Amino acid sequence: MTALSIGRAKVPILALILACGGISGLFTGIAEARTAAELVTEARELARDPSATGRTRFTDAQILKFINRGMRDTISYTQCLRDNYTFELVALTTWYDLPSNFISVIRVKLKAEDYLVLEEKSLAGLDRETEGWETVQGQPDEYYVSFSSRTKISFYPIPATHTDTGTIHIDYYTQADILTVSDTPFNAVTEFTPFHSMLSFYAAAEMTVIDGLFGLSDRYMARYITDRERFKLSCIQRPGYRPSISPGPR
Repeated sequence: MTALSIGRAKVPILALILACGGISGLFTGIAEARTAAELVTEARELARDPSATGRTRFTDAQILKFINRGMRDTISYTQCLRDNYTFELVALTTWYDLPSNFISVIRVKLKAEDYLVLEEKSLAGLDRETEGWETVQGQPDEYYVSFSSRTKISFYPIPATHTDTGTIHIDYYTQADILTVSDTPFNAVTEFTPFHSMLSFYAAAEMTVIDGLFGLSDRYMARYITDRERFKLSCIQRPGYRPSISPGPR
C-alpha cells in the first residue's frame, strides 16, 4: 500500500483518509475553540471510555496529562509559538538564565548606543577561532547557548565594564503553557483554534494503546500526525516563520 512520509513516520494514505473522515478531512480543520475540559471529554468518547458506560479507566488528570504531552510535542515539532525576553548585561558576568519555556533562539540583539544583532557561535567554533577566548573582554558581538542544559546563554567577548554592557533582547521559539482544565490550548492563540481537536486524538491514541486497541490507536495517531503536519504548514505560510534556517552555530 502506498505510504506517505510525515515527519519520521510512514503512514498508509488510506489510513490517513479513514482517520480524517474522508478526503476533505485532510485539508479542513474544526474551527470551534476548545477548553482542556472539553478535550478531555472528546478523548474519552474517542477512546470509548465515557462515564455513561460505567467503565471509565482513566481519570481526568491522566487524560489532561496526555493532552499536555500532545500539545508540547506539537509545539516542539512545529515551533509555531514565539516570545521575547529582555535583560541587562552585567560586567564580568558569564552566564544568564533563559526563560523556562525556551526552545531555541530566533535572534539576539544588543542595545548599547545602537542595536547590534549578535551572531551565534558554538564553543567548538570559539575554540577554533580564538585561543584563550574565555578571558577576552569587551563589548559582545557574539553569543552561545549552553547545549548541555539549554537553559543558559553567554556572550563573547565578556563585558568588562559598564561601557561594554547594554540591554539584551532575545526573540525565541517558546513551548506552550501547561493546560489546566479551564485553559485553551496553544496559549489561546486564535489562529490555532482549528487545531485544538488534534489533541483529543493524541490523548485517545495514548488511551487506546494502553487498552490494547492497537488498530484504533494507530488510526488516532495517524490523524494526530496529519494535523500536526498541517499545523506546521500553516505556520510556514506566516511571515517571519524561520526555525532551523541556519546550519547552526559555527
